[in-house]
Amino acid sequence: MSQTANSLLTAAGGLLAGLAVAGLWALRLRILLARAHTRLRELDRLVGAAHALVETLRAERDTYHRQATEDDTTRLPNRRAAMHQLTRAIREHGQVGVIVLDLVGFKLVNDRLGHLAGNTLLSQVAERLRRLSRSEVFAARLSGDEFTLIVTGGAARTAAVAGQAWRDISQVPFLLDGRQVDLVASVGYTTTEQAGRDPGSLLHRADIAMYWSKANGGVVYGYAEHMGDTPADGRPRDWPLSHDR
Repeated sequence: MSQTANSLLTAAGGLLAGLAVAGLWALRLRILLARAHTRLRELDRLVGAAHALVETLRAERDTYHRQATEDDTTRLPNRRAAMHQLTRAIREHGQVGVIVLDLVGFKLVNDRLGHLAGNTLLSQVAERLRRLSRSEVFAARLSGDEFTLIVTGGAARTAAVAGQAWRDISQVPFLLDGRQVDLVASVGYTTTEQAGRDPGSLLHRADIAMYWSKANGGVVYGYAEHMGDTPADGRPRDWPLSHDR
């Protein structure tokens, strides 16, 4: 074989060997790319699962928070939320008022028409109080047929909101299945100017004023020193009341 032919064969062999190596590398590259693609799909699945888990946890957190701070019947904030709001309002504002109102005649509705009708009535009361809620007024249900309004402002502003709440509940009849129901709100209130800046004391004294209102037929009373006090572990309505004023 001539030297030229031998050179050509050698070159051809080298070329084929190079092509074979290149083919192996191409095959390996395809395998690596396929594995990477599979891994990316797996990562996408894991990221999607993690995102779904985060959304589930966030929804559960919101549910637990709502259950802890919202009244199931009226969808108003509950007592816990009211105390939190009152504490924050005292911290952030110079003057704060607390109004407590109770529904005269509600027990009769519950007894005669049933608890479902009673719950509907509570929801209607809550809606009227919700209309009073704005940046400076916070409405909440404390328990049973008792509600509170937390007012950013002094005695004059608090008295005005208390009077409006009384009129909204007491002067406009409610309707239950086409039946007219009349309620009277017993409303009591106090302010930080009078009762200091302790949230518990404010709510307690507003409650005492509300009890005086209830004992006198359902009107609006601001707390006064002659109303006295009650033991901290008892509700004002559970204790004797002197009507000497």
